[in-house]
Amino acid sequence: MNELKKVSIVYGATVVFSTAVGVGMTSLPIISTGMWFTLSVAVIFLTAFYLVSAGALLLEVNMKYPAGTGIHMMVHDLLGPKHAFLNDCMMLFNGFILLYAYLTVGSEAIQFYFNKVLSIDLNHSLAAICFAILFGVIFYLPPLIISRFLTVFIALMLLLFLCISYVLALNFDIKNAFTPAFASSGPESTSLFPYIFIALPYFMAAMGFQQTIPMLRELYNNDAKRVYKSILLGITIVSVLYLVWLFVIMGAQSQSYMITSLSSGESKLENIVSTLSENNKVQALMYFFIQVAIVTSFIGVAKGLLDYLKDLCVTHYNLQEIYPKLLVILPPLVLSIFFPYGFLIGIGFAGLAGAIWGGFYPALMAIKSREIIAGNAKDSTFETIGHSFTPKFTLFYSVLIVLVMILSLFNLLPNYPNL
Repeated sequence: MNELKKVSIVYGATVVFSTAVGVGMTSLPIISTGMWFTLSVAVIFLTAFYLVSAGALLLEVNMKYPAGTGIHMMVHDLLGPKHAFLNDCMMLFNGFILLYAYLTVGSEAIQFYFNKVLSIDLNHSLAAICFAILFGVIFYLPPLIISRFLTVFIALMLLLFLCISYVLALNFDIKNAFTPAFASSGPESTSLFPYIFIALPYFMAAMGFQQTIPMLRELYNNDAKRVYKSILLGITIVSVLYLVWLFVIMGAQSQSYMITSLSSGESKLENIVSTLSENNKVQALMYFFIQVAIVTSFIGVAKGLLDYLKDLCVTHYNLQEIYPKLLVILPPLVLSIFFPYGFLIGIGFAGLAGAIWGGFYPALMAIKSREIIAGNAKDSTFETIGHSFTPKFTLFYSVLIVLVMILSLFNLLPNYPNL
């Protein structure tokens, strides 16, 4: 018990925070351009509620199994092999796409610093390999060491965040944040409402953390309440950070400027940063800030995916541990080498896959597990707040995200208004 008390919920919150915050710092301001700030606030809170609900449901199910039981084994046991196979595909796709995005942006940073510091023009492939080797070692460490390492990076992120917010505040105009740049005969919330839907998968991907549940359970030695508290704290910090981030960016420039900048369609990091601010000093700070965010998210997501692959490969298929260690990094590395600038589109698909494995299936498993123990004495393990409402809401919102992404594939959803 004394050892348990030494592990603060702050460490778990840093794992949640670092896993969630990554390319969302670049993708969310861009994908929120259509709905602008007011409705972005509502989407952030709705997504946070959804993700906490989904995470709590997954924790509830996981606590009914021995420590170390992975998501694959739970889905297979409760819902059968077909559902387990589909869940495996969605989780692997989600993890690989996110790591691909982080590797792509991280490799740009490696290229940048090799050029500026060493005067070496490194090609994208070698830069991606360097990034994978340099930071890939970290997520093989024990959970407590990883969380402490991430705490240092998060402290650096927050310091950079404060510096960027201060500089942006010098040119801040609150009318920019709350006034759309196009004329409309109706209320702002009504005229901007159609642009909400395209953003839902991106917000889901930018705030997701569910793959860390087994790691958090290990970190807190099966204390579900402390795991849940760390989730709440982590998602609260993530939500506040994104709120302030969108507020200062949208208050420092007009919606029309953002839309005009996005019309180029380029997704290279330097171009995205220039879209977020016209100030050269802010752009330099943003560039470094996003790189730190990418590293922390890369480690968090990779660790969660590694735990999942160990459960799948070692426990289920009796393979050696070297296979999940290689699988966690090789597919996204190959994608980054051959498709270096497709990460922004990939984030949307990561949200779709995340809604299935990280929302839809936790809700289904929670419903099924409750049916199994119905009529028996009350289960002594953790139970999600909200009773039957929580899994129903999680199911509905997960289906909504999937439908939105399908509609966007056929260009049936608006991105931002035409000025």
